[in-house]
Amino acid sequence: MKKILIILVIVAVGSLGAFRAVQVISAKKEEPKRGRLGQIPLVEVAPVTQGLIEDKIVRNGDIAPIYQVTIYSKVQGWLEEVHVREGDLVEVGQEIATLDKREAEAAVAQARASLEAAKARLKQVTATAQETVQSQIQHARANLELAEVDLNRNQELHDKNLVARQKLDEVRMRYNVAKAAYDLAMNSVRKKTWENDIALVEAQVNQAKATLSLYEAQLRNLIIVSPIKGGVTKRFVDPGTMVKDTTRILTLMDLSEMKMVVNVIEREFIHLKKGQPVKITINAFPDRVFSGTIQIITPALDLQSRTAEIQISIPNPDFVLKPGMFGKAEIILRSNAHAVMVPIQSLVTDVDKDFVFVLQESKAVRRNIRKGVVRDTAVEIVQGLSPGEQVITAGQASLKDGSQVRLSLQ
Repeated sequence: MKKILIILVIVAVGSLGAFRAVQVISAKKEEPKRGRLGQIPLVEVAPVTQGLIEDKIVRNGDIAPIYQVTIYSKVQGWLEEVHVREGDLVEVGQEIATLDKREAEAAVAQARASLEAAKARLKQVTATAQETVQSQIQHARANLELAEVDLNRNQELHDKNLVARQKLDEVRMRYNVAKAAYDLAMNSVRKKTWENDIALVEAQVNQAKATLSLYEAQLRNLIIVSPIKGGVTKRFVDPGTMVKDTTRILTLMDLSEMKMVVNVIEREFIHLKKGQPVKITINAFPDRVFSGTIQIITPALDLQSRTAEIQISIPNPDFVLKPGMFGKAEIILRSNAHAVMVPIQSLVTDVDKDFVFVLQESKAVRRNIRKGVVRDTAVEIVQGLSPGEQVITAGQASLKDGSQVRLSLQ
């Protein structure tokens, strides 16, 4: 029994020794493999995706009224009344100030009376001119007939030696005068000479109308009306002031529509068009977005700055936007709903070339790409990649084309 126990102990010790020997041999065989594995770089990857990306710009600018006018007096005179003050809203054609009108109103009344008198003369001349000529013809015909009878009678008497030759010549002369008067009257009928009288009076009527229009215009110039719908932002004078045609009366602004003027560079300029939508944010209203549109695009770039000026129109129906406010304009230059995108950290730049490393069968394959829009976290790939491919996003600093890599557990 004792011998059996000793034999079992010897066998056990021998087996343990053999197992340890096998472990040592195995460990020595695995040591090169673990060394080689430690030399393979760890990388992180992300898929190439597809989605919406927008190329947009943001510009700062001041809010200003789209229309602003300064009202001047057209004529010299005493300012009688100003009907509005700062902050008042006015309509187109609303009377906002008046000058002393008494002299102008008197001149208008006098011109109107002169016009009525000229019209009355025209009516009278039109009614009587032709009748007067016809009456003159009748009178001349009667005188001619009478002279003709007298001439015939004296001719017969002269033929009988009952009237002297001198008497006959006198009668014939009276006949010739009567005949000339009749011919003149008939010529007036043929030429309608009364129309000249009518034309003369018509000219007087037209002159009176022109005079009245002049005085009425001068009267209107004394009544100052608003040319736009807007608000009064500045009043320069008070009633009783002697104003001239260079005197500022009021400043008006159309507050129903505002504008923002910003500058863009050459690359951005070619993507803009009139009517393009713009998002406006105002510092005074940080939680509100206003909608605007590009209204004016300067047709040429400035040669010094290589920038162009654009004007953005912003509707302001509730008048919350005020001139002088500061804000930002966001303009989308280009939008691609199916853009190929990768995380921006996957992009590597070598001099003037852009590339990424694509994971293919545990290897990093260098792929040259052409990038598009660059955002904070993503970059658009215009050429070189397809959706679904895996790009290396971390650990690529020491990689070369074809390097073997292993994935990090991340």
